[in-house]
Amino acid sequence: MTIREKTEAAAPAEKQNRYPLAIDVYARVMAAILMLLGLRHWAIIIGVMPGETGSFEEMTLTWQLATVHLAVIDLVAAVGLWMRVAWGNVVWVWAAVTAVAMHTVFAETFGFDYGIIALHVFGLLGMGILLFLARRAAHS
Repeated sequence: MTIREKTEAAAPAEKQNRYPLAIDVYARVMAAILMLLGLRHWAIIIGVMPGETGSFEEMTLTWQLATVHLAVIDLVAAVGLWMRVAWGNVVWVWAAVTAVAMHTVFAETFGFDYGIIALHVFGLLGMGILLFLARRAAHS
């Protein structure tokens, strides 16, 4: 055994950064959740299930606009997150901010929905933590 072989064998292996894989898995789980949310909104639009204020035709104009907006934006965000493209993260943030604003800032119109608020806040928070840890591991 040569000195070079001994040195290579004795050198500790670099730690593998597993955060990119965790981010990909997390994004795909969030994509599946957003897909279900978007399909739920489409089910309300086509009349398969009632919305928060009844059928789509009986909703106020603001509820109709919000339902159509979320039906489209949730599915677009889901596709972008699943494909792991940069615009998917941007659309996801937009969808989350819209939904959270609806149920907090405009709660008089849309009501409080703590489940949706928690889903989006903790979803974005989780992704932020994973991105922070991935960058920290890459620089150390």
